[in-house]
Amino acid sequence: MADGGPATENVLARKVRGPKMRLAGFPPMDALCHTFASIAATRVRAELRPGIDVSVYGFEVARHGDYLRNLFAPSAIYLLGFPGKLGMALTKAHPRLLGKVLDIYLGGDGSFEESNFQRSLTAIDLSIYGRFVDIVARCFDDAVREHCTRSAIGVASRTRFEQQPGMVRIAPDQAEVFIIKLNFHMNEDKRGAGLDFVVPVSVLENLKRDLIAAQGAGSDSMRGAWARHMMTEVIESRLPLRAIIPAGTHTVGRLARLTHGDLLELPAHALGKIELRVETAAGPTCVACGKLGAVDWSKAVRLETDPDESFLEPLMRRRAALGGD
Repeated sequence: MADGGPATENVLARKVRGPKMRLAGFPPMDALCHTFASIAATRVRAELRPGIDVSVYGFEVARHGDYLRNLFAPSAIYLLGFPGKLGMALTKAHPRLLGKVLDIYLGGDGSFEESNFQRSLTAIDLSIYGRFVDIVARCFDDAVREHCTRSAIGVASRTRFEQQPGMVRIAPDQAEVFIIKLNFHMNEDKRGAGLDFVVPVSVLENLKRDLIAAQGAGSDSMRGAWARHMMTEVIESRLPLRAIIPAGTHTVGRLARLTHGDLLELPAHALGKIELRVETAAGPTCVACGKLGAVDWSKAVRLETDPDESFLEPLMRRRAALGGD
């Protein structure tokens, strides 16, 4: 075979050093990444505004130095530290996402965006962006807990903000990092705006055994059938659902004097602001709001809001993972 020369060597070098989709020795990470995005969608809707969706744009393994060299300056980078000195992580927001997040927190609708943040961020900008980064870090930990039933690395907390990629190091340049690329869609914005969540593979080693065990449990046919059966039982189980009408407040003396036949006036808005509550281990939980109405000759509650996604979504994700419809 003829020698391909320097050009061939460069191509081979790029292929060897280029990003990979799989983590050596780990089970497929697709499920963890998609759960991360699903939890993030639920959280940012509750924290920022409804109508936001989050998807996985992609994930890959790359050398840390190569990843940093491909970043533009300035970049919005927050360094994160895991508990117990397990290691570091980082988040890097696209300027469009940073602009939209700042816009929503400051009362806008998320339509504002900047193609590049050349200016230095103010203390208010950093506080708002940091609050958003905290949400993302908790979502990653929740995704780990959902798949592994525990957190082997804990929630990463912010340590420092940087705009110059050359000042950022969470691992040696030759060390491999796992990059999860999330895309945030604000309402009708189909293009989306990206955020990288980057964790050194050395940190993920702490949860490899849990991920492998979870993957093995899911592949065992008998255990999987039993899990699906139990999930069906959970879905079909009945929870007490109560329609709570706001009744206002009364003095202790008034309540002590109540007798059969007394009338208590309801607030003017009472019939239009009814809460539907279910009993959970954490106590009564409001899952939706509505107003009093009627169906034929029966009283009914017409929903005025969608059911709370944070209450139902974890159960639905788990059901889908077990093959439910």
